[in-house]
Amino acid sequence: MPKEVADTPENMEICKKFCGPCPTFQANTLKEVPPHALFCARGKSTKPTADIEEKGCSCFGCPIFPDHELEGGYFCIYGIEGKK
Repeated sequence: MPKEVADTPENMEICKKFCGPCPTFQANTLKEVPPHALFCARGKSTKPTADIEEKGCSCFGCPIFPDHELEGGYFCIYGIEGKK
């Protein structure tokens, strides 16, 4: 069971290193719509899922991922709950 990820400045700094260059994040301009980043803590993007193209996921390399026992990735599109 995944552990809750806190929405903290420290986690945001970690996130910037992984979401910033993420191909899905960049290609879909997800920084322009809430919650802008740190999707594992804040939830999926408010941009409609149908309007987001999967281009690759950087979540798997992020230290938050194993530290919080996260699964699935693509949190910007599907949230912590994962692809349904």
